[in-house]
Amino acid sequence: MTLLPLQPVRRVRLSAWSLALAAVAAVLLVAGCRTETKYKWLTFFFDGVPAPGAHTNRAPSVVYDEDGRPMQPPPAPLTNLPAFKPVRFFGHDPYEKKQCTECHESKFSQKMKGTMKQVCFACHDDFLAKAKVQHQAASNGDCKSCHDPHGSTNKAMMVRSGPAACWECHDDFLAKAKVTHAPVLTNDCLTCHSPHVSAFKGLLRKSPKAICTECHADVPGPAKFKHQPAENGECLSCHSAHVSTNKALLTKTGKGLCYECHDDVLAKAKFKHQPVENGECLSCHSAHASTNKALLTKTGKGLCYECHDDVLAKAKVKHQPVVNGECSACHSSHGSTNKFLVLKPGKAMCFECHDDFLAKAKFKHSAVDQCADCHKSHGTDEKGLLTKPAGTLCLDCHEQKDLDAVKGHAQMGATPCLKCHDPHVGGVKYLLTAEGQKAAPAIPAAPPKK
Repeated sequence: MTLLPLQPVRRVRLSAWSLALAAVAAVLLVAGCRTETKYKWLTFFFDGVPAPGAHTNRAPSVVYDEDGRPMQPPPAPLTNLPAFKPVRFFGHDPYEKKQCTECHESKFSQKMKGTMKQVCFACHDDFLAKAKVQHQAASNGDCKSCHDPHGSTNKAMMVRSGPAACWECHDDFLAKAKVTHAPVLTNDCLTCHSPHVSAFKGLLRKSPKAICTECHADVPGPAKFKHQPAENGECLSCHSAHVSTNKALLTKTGKGLCYECHDDVLAKAKFKHQPVENGECLSCHSAHASTNKALLTKTGKGLCYECHDDVLAKAKVKHQPVVNGECSACHSSHGSTNKFLVLKPGKAMCFECHDDFLAKAKFKHSAVDQCADCHKSHGTDEKGLLTKPAGTLCLDCHEQKDLDAVKGHAQMGATPCLKCHDPHVGGVKYLLTAEGQKAAPAIPAAPPKK
């Protein structure tokens, strides 16, 4: 046998195209395989192949047509991501119908057929014609400052949605707001305002009262007594419509707000009621309406006892005005030039109800000018509202040694002072009563003064 000479083995070099064809062949080979088998083959050739059941985080892209309108995307592969919601486009009717010459001089020109007002009002009603209050942008014919003339993804073809459109011109008053009106907070500017024209200031859709009562139906309500501004619908006299640094959107705090209309009740007062001085007007008064006069939150002593102790709780003898809850019969509720906020000083206050027994009196008790020296003004355990039992009370001014020095008193024993003496006035010396005068002849006359 003749042996053939050995030939060297030729190495076959695989080009890039060969590798690509091999990869394609592998893909075709596994096309009919199970998912797990496909995954093994694909990861052999490629990096970054998602595991079976996994999904990517890439959202379907929005494709727009030549007119700038969003097109419906192709069906997305099944994933765990939320379904894609198509973007709605609010188009201007002439634009949708490609009727360019409704607004433009020609189909090939951006030049308008007239001013913005002329072009817009050629189709839309001229709402400016009879308007009392006009939005500056509308009045200037600057429709494009708010609306896109072709269309937008916002309702009414707005360039921007919500308050973002308003803040293109108006200051963002929410930036530093401490207290915010709910419609403002929820971006509902059009709840209160008309965007173009109105018959009311501030472009309100209705009168201030009508606007506010759409939400605040209980103000001022069916109350018997109503605060004048609330009844007149002048809500903005006290409240800010948008934001405030004060609770309840008040324009000012405490008495500073009340003094915008009411006189300063403390201007000349020497003695001041603490709540009034602190500006706590709402401690006693309702801001909008009440069933009580002067818009009081409660009546009579019920209101006073919110802060003051019940002065009658343990009293056996009670002053009738206090029992009736007529505190303001004697006291000023805001301020006074007299102690304890009484309306008049001393006996003048008492003589508002009691007869002036001093008017025709020949002799007067020195204490009668200050009733409170002997009487309690609210209640006590003693008759006549005395501060102490009569005998003890007299000794507050009259010393026992001086009483003992009077010979007539030697026979008095335990007889009460008021049996012989009138505590207020008299027709004879020593304020003797009729019974005291009967006993007087038995009393030795005092020696004449030298």
